[in-house]
Amino acid sequence: MTMPNKSGKYRALKHIVMQTACAEESQTVAADAGLQQPKPRQAAKSGDIPQSDPLLRRLLPEVDHRTVGEILVHPDFARMRRCYVPDTIANYESAVFPGGWQSAAYRTAALGAIVCLWANFDEANRATWPTLALFKRAVSTFGFSSPRQIDDFVRRLTETGHIVQERVVADGRLRLLKPTEKLLAWDREVIAPYYEALQLLYPEPGYGLPIARDPEFHLAQRRCAVEIFPVIGNFLREIVELLPFYNMYQGLNVLLMLADRQATDPDKSMHERDLTEIQHRFRTSRSHIRNIITTAEASGLIIWTEGSRRRFAATPQALAATDLFIAYTLASHDLTYRMAMKEMGRDPGALVR
Repeated sequence: MTMPNKSGKYRALKHIVMQTACAEESQTVAADAGLQQPKPRQAAKSGDIPQSDPLLRRLLPEVDHRTVGEILVHPDFARMRRCYVPDTIANYESAVFPGGWQSAAYRTAALGAIVCLWANFDEANRATWPTLALFKRAVSTFGFSSPRQIDDFVRRLTETGHIVQERVVADGRLRLLKPTEKLLAWDREVIAPYYEALQLLYPEPGYGLPIARDPEFHLAQRRCAVEIFPVIGNFLREIVELLPFYNMYQGLNVLLMLADRQATDPDKSMHERDLTEIQHRFRTSRSHIRNIITTAEASGLIIWTEGSRRRFAATPQALAATDLFIAYTLASHDLTYRMAMKEMGRDPGALVR
């Protein structure tokens, strides 16, 4: 399925973001990649950013936080990306992913929902009980799964000791989905790289508690995250170029890796043999990786060398889409950091702009 080249979000994006790559990425892609020379992407000055641009709006109007737009134009964004991609992806490799299955958007969303609902559980308030029904409603916010997929995943997580289903004393028909320490520890590892990436951009006052994997902060952050489930679902759907990859096993992770490699070394196209390395890392079949590449090509995110099917390069559109995804994830984590610190009675620090 061919996705549109630009959405309204990308028309807004071009006003505030670099053209295709920042400073060190602004060289031409090698001639043997068969690409047109991209225009250099230069960091926009904050004064040049239209204040009405939607990417500068808060994800929650009532909470001041780092916005998508200001993260995208940060002069150290490219340096941060080179840490963000490998560090975040590491927690979604099948060797460590809960259940021992491949990562996909609905599974990642489901794991987050399990922890978030448990963190919000109040025995005195039946509406907060993390039942299977409430869990399914929460995951449906993201729109990437079927009830059967969720049932299968819950069954698998129970088998692997990542969750237990506790019977409710007051109502024996109900069971609550409770994450074990095995899942909670993994989830703390999951959110830490996002805050490490934010700390590279905004070192003062920093994000010490999530980086330290603090258990109290972890649960406070997950309690607050429930409030922005609709926000997360919306931004995932708004980046239309990435929609085909969310439910492909490791689809988004593979695309992030390819885009990051292209941005890191824009003068070097990638070779077919690079796919073997990715295949081994994610423990998936070569044909599946090829399917991801084919989908990326159809979506205008990958281009092959003219006359060859052995060398390819990520397009400027791929870099823009993945950069926007990165900025959205960091903005949402900064938002929940500030919400969690306030809940804990701690000062998150003033935003210096």
